[in-house]
Amino acid sequence: MKKDAGGEIMDLDQLAEKYADWYQTDRGRYVGENEYRCLARYIGDCEGKKIIEVGCGIGFFLIKFAVDAEETVGFDLTEGMLKAGRKLVEEKGLKIKFVQGDVKEGLPFPDKYFDIVYSNSMIEFIKDQDELKKVLKEMWRILKPGGNFVIGVLNKESTWAYKRIAETLENDTIFFQGKFYTWEELESILLEFGDPYLESTLFVPPYFKRKEDFEWFKPLEEEFAARFPSRGALLVGSVVKKEDS
Repeated sequence: MKKDAGGEIMDLDQLAEKYADWYQTDRGRYVGENEYRCLARYIGDCEGKKIIEVGCGIGFFLIKFAVDAEETVGFDLTEGMLKAGRKLVEEKGLKIKFVQGDVKEGLPFPDKYFDIVYSNSMIEFIKDQDELKKVLKEMWRILKPGGNFVIGVLNKESTWAYKRIAETLENDTIFFQGKFYTWEELESILLEFGDPYLESTLFVPPYFKRKEDFEWFKPLEEEFAARFPSRGALLVGSVVKKEDS
């Protein structure tokens, strides 16, 4: 639970269904498609590999990566999110192990176990920088040498972020306590682990809702990405773990 903008307690478990339903809207599908393509470029081929998403929520993206993986794990604090995720996985006939826990207290997995360790829109909710460093080191610990370490964060310098910040003043949005990042801030975080590669996605203004609106604007995504590469709504950074790490 956490407090919303009005000081009331907001139950994150109750947001699970709302979160899942949002991805079925025209806007949600558009966002999901773009975020998935961006994440997938850095996560890479999952065939025969072990993958974990830390802060998986309902596992919207993890389900897509799980199709070819040898072992797939979703780790999250909120049981309601995991329950919704298990339902989705059952419907699709996939095998994903969902584990509840607080990443700030560590990850219950052996050293160098996973080929791919990633999070998407998770570190925004860890405001204490010492805690954040601890969490990232723990994620790094369970990654095999040669494996992909991928972090997705919401970009504070995008039009989507401006809209989300405005919404926190009046709605029970999950982003009320979140900390958004700039391209430079994410790059600085990842430099602690190696040479990072960064990309951003979702340049279309967030005020559209209908599918035809997003379809009309799609051709401009590539142009915006070329002209303003650091201003997409989602920033994705990755580091490949060296063999001697």
